[in-house]
Amino acid sequence: MKRLSLRERARAAGRELDREDFLGGFTFGDLSGFLEVKTRQEEKSLRQAVKDLLKAGDFRRLGEDRLDFVPRPAGAPGKEEMMWRFLRLNREASGAKLMAVSGAALTTVWDFGERLVKRGLAAKTADGFRLLSDPGPGLPFDEARADRARNWREKRKKALAALDQAFAAVAEARMAVSEMEEG
Repeated sequence: MKRLSLRERARAAGRELDREDFLGGFTFGDLSGFLEVKTRQEEKSLRQAVKDLLKAGDFRRLGEDRLDFVPRPAGAPGKEEMMWRFLRLNREASGAKLMAVSGAALTTVWDFGERLVKRGLAAKTADGFRLLSDPGPGLPFDEARADRARNWREKRKKALAALDQAFAAVAEARMAVSEMEEG
């Protein structure tokens, strides 16, 4: 299971604190308490994550020391969708521009561009990508990638079911041992 970054955990904590109906938002102390921050270094890192979330629009200030969670609208475009729209509009874009437009990491931008190159939709330039053909407004669907993701989810589901069975068998064995000791 992927471990969430501090920023992702802070965003999730903000969502939970917002659900708990903190009237007038929540404080940094509420957030750090929820995340069980213990050291000064962790607090410093959390302060930076909060600054990043404020810049990204995930949190907003309600006052000097109050924060509020800002839910994203349903159907908001993802990073790849934003990169695709920008590339279609401009026909050519550098990796830095795609990063700025979408908020994606550089590796995500290059992976996205490489997939377009493999499908023959784009060509690599010195610092980015140039669109060769336009299949339409929708983000080109990568069927092979979707199949890999589908297979991975199925394998994960089977592995978790096997773990559940193993835990149930262990619990049953412990019950049998404790009954033998009592009897």
